[in-house]
Amino acid sequence: MKNVLKRCISLLTLFNSQSSHISTEYIKDNLEEYRNLSDTAFKRSFERDKVLLREMGYNLDYINDKWTIDEGYNISGTTIIDNIKENPKINFHNFVNTYHLIINNLNSSNDFTKNFSYISKLTNAINDKKRVSFEYNKKLRKVYPMGLKFFNFNWYLGAEESNKLKTYKLEKIENLKIGNKSELHNKEYKNIKFSWEDNDHLIKIKIFIQKDRYIIYKNVFNHSATSKQYNGDTLVIDLNTHDIFGLLKFLLLSNPKKIKLNKKNTNALLEAINE
Repeated sequence: MKNVLKRCISLLTLFNSQSSHISTEYIKDNLEEYRNLSDTAFKRSFERDKVLLREMGYNLDYINDKWTIDEGYNISGTTIIDNIKENPKINFHNFVNTYHLIINNLNSSNDFTKNFSYISKLTNAINDKKRVSFEYNKKLRKVYPMGLKFFNFNWYLGAEESNKLKTYKLEKIENLKIGNKSELHNKEYKNIKFSWEDNDHLIKIKIFIQKDRYIIYKNVFNHSATSKQYNGDTLVIDLNTHDIFGLLKFLLLSNPKKIKLNKKNTNALLEAINE
């Protein structure tokens, strides 16, 4: 299995470096894992690897258009989320929340989030602009719920408490009660920022990493790259992210060669580790 994963990483790296279709011969000649295999063994391994990549969401499609001389494999299925984000008719956060609700209900192997039933109750309270109360960290809270969001494998409630916007982890909420009065405020959900979206929580970091590791693990956290430089097999990349826990997961999985960040951001990461 280790060799299969290594070949898949190499395949993704190869396709990422090319802008046109790639022939079967080019793939075999340019991947060390395939190069010394017989034609029969290569075909068998390549077909198995394509199946694994398909399960990961990457489709290798063979293009053979008789009207062009450009033929070979291309990679697809990697831009679906980007297309959804760019569509002004789609509320991306509602889409993501709905997606996770469907996955939890259809996949019997998934454990439901604790307090999963609170999601529909809080959604109704948000729509009706009601006040709610609950116990959080052994303290009674009375808040105006403003929005729900699924982030880093957890559900969060964004709410206003004592004229301050705060974020509450759904699984820590206990004894939820919904008020009777509706239309208690005129605030809009689109104006709320969850705690990880606040500028004070922005992490700026420089990472020195093997480029194929970045390609494989980059989707485990939300971030933007402000600059990229290649030094041989090493990618030097400057990142901005509000997703602190996702960044920590990325660093653990990708095992970068070196990272650089200022004291403030170092302390933020240490606080997240100690939570």
